[in-house]
Amino acid sequence: MKKVIFLVAVMLLVVSTGSFAQAKFGLKAGVNFANQDWSSEGLSLSPDSKTGLVFGGFVNLKLSDDFALQPELLYASKGTKFDGGIFDSSEEMDLKMNYLSVPVMAKYYFGGFNLQAGPTFDFLLSADVESGGEEEDVKDEFKGMDLGLGLGLGYELPAGLSIDARYILGLSDISDSEDMDGVEIKNKTFQVTVGFSF
Repeated sequence: MKKVIFLVAVMLLVVSTGSFAQAKFGLKAGVNFANQDWSSEGLSLSPDSKTGLVFGGFVNLKLSDDFALQPELLYASKGTKFDGGIFDSSEEMDLKMNYLSVPVMAKYYFGGFNLQAGPTFDFLLSADVESGGEEEDVKDEFKGMDLGLGLGLGYELPAGLSIDARYILGLSDISDSEDMDGVEIKNKTFQVTVGFSF
């Protein structure tokens, strides 16, 4: 229910802002290079990154010649990999996490380039661990929402094509497991996408 209320609020923001802004709709797709920081009692662990897909749509609301607001609705694959030696296991572990991601980016334009910054609200759709050829659902071990901060650089061509490179720093501890009490887990993602607006 909270997810629905939030998405409705974003859509109302788009509609109300669109009354005094030039709106362009678009689609985008690309690659996430995802990883996580695991820490507990002063000790930290940086597992290996994993590659996943990201795709969805956006609305670019041009507020002036130099500024725009761009809410997005994306499917984003995140997670991490462990080579082994964790959780009393020598097997390689692959943590696959899929999110419904809602970034709201402020964009400052200079020439064809733009700087981007804004919050990202990620809602967990699924989480699975694959190890030793077996896969286990671990969605209940993680919180349903992750708050992040996105920072990026983009380039837009006159034909409507755009290229974005964005770093998304997770601000929330996403761990929600009694078995990992005291362990803090945060997402971090480098994202490259190509978009087309019409």
